Amino acid sequence: MGKKELLGKYIQGVEILSAKMKHVTDDMLVFRPDIEDAWTIKEHIIHLVDSEINGFIRLKSIIAQPGSTCYVMDEDNWTKNIRRKNEDVKKYLAVFKLIREMAFDLLIDEDEGNWDKDYFIRPYKGEIVNVTIEKCLTIYINHLDFHLKYMDRNIDAYKRKR
Repeated sequence: MGKKELLGKYIQGVEILSAKMKHVTDDMLVFRPDIEDAWTIKEHIIHLVDSEINGFIRLKSIIAQPGSTCYVMDEDNWTKNIRRKNEDVKKYLAVFKLIREMAFDLLIDEDEGNWDKDYFIRPYKGEIVNVTIEKCLTIYINHLDFHLKYMDRNIDAYKRKR
């Protein structure tokens, strides 16, 4: 996949998530399936946006401070320890859109030769990986897809209970 095509797929995530959320009711948003360690759709959305915010800083770090070590959040502790009752999902969706658009604007004119040259260092669950712009975009494209599947699972479980 070409660099511009990858960037297009990344920005397309905004419409994909927006389309998904059009069919999610308030009850679905806070429904927790009877599955161990399951998150609500609201928790998935907030986690996605927390990650996107970090991802934007990571992309800028690749360009501004290549070779630096990035911050990695422990998503299980974030979800467990941060109360998510009063947070407005619509605001989070607006931030998701804005962050992806800002990343797109940052990278659209970036020399494609830099997409694989510089990197940040990502320590995660005992593994240390060098992440380039291309790899970073791929991670966030896949991250959205991963959480969309869990959101679909929650929607299906909600409908079965009703």
